[in-house]
Formats: sequence, structure tokens, C-alpha cells
Amino acid sequence: MKFLSKKGGSLSIIDALAIAGTKTFSERFLSRYIGNATVMSGSIKVAGAIVSNGLVGGKFGDIVGTALMVDGAEDIVNNLIGTFLPKAVGGVQSGDRVII
Repeated sequence: MKFLSKKGGSLSIIDALAIAGTKTFSERFLSRYIGNATVMSGSIKVAGAIVSNGLVGGKFGDIVGTALMVDGAEDIVNNLIGTFLPKAVGGVQSGDRVII
């Protein structure tokens, strides 16, 4: 268990696992309601990160806020890459979008 407290940057391994688990769960849950990999879904997740971090606070708020912020930023970046660089970036194409 001492290994899980080792840090990479400012996060411990256990923090990173908690953030990744929260991101995976929230992405799957929220995609039914707000979609995924769009600028709109990313914006909603970023706003949710700011609100949840402020309302919840503490370690749990940091984990949820970070997970939503990373997922939201990922949605926005993937959408913009797929929109503006469909041929230049590798990945699987779906219509005019590149899914990385």
C-alpha cells in the first residue's frame, strides 16, 4: 500500500486512480444526457467541475472537479481536432470527425 502513496507530480497513485475511475463513470453516465466529445458536452462538464469543486470542497471535491475538468477539456479538444484537422491527425474517421 505504500506504493500507492507515491507521487507523480502533485498526485499520488491512489488520487490518479480515483480521478480516472470518477472520469470513466461520469463520462458513461453523462453521455446519455449531454452527449460526449462535443464542445457543448465539454463546456457543461467544465462548468460542472467548477461548481462541484466549489460546492463539495475537500479531497472529494478535488477528485470530482478534476475528473470532470479533464473529461470536459478532452471533449472540447477532441471535437476541435476532429473538426479542423480531420486528415492531418491519425485516428478512425466518422463522417467529418476524427475519433482519436
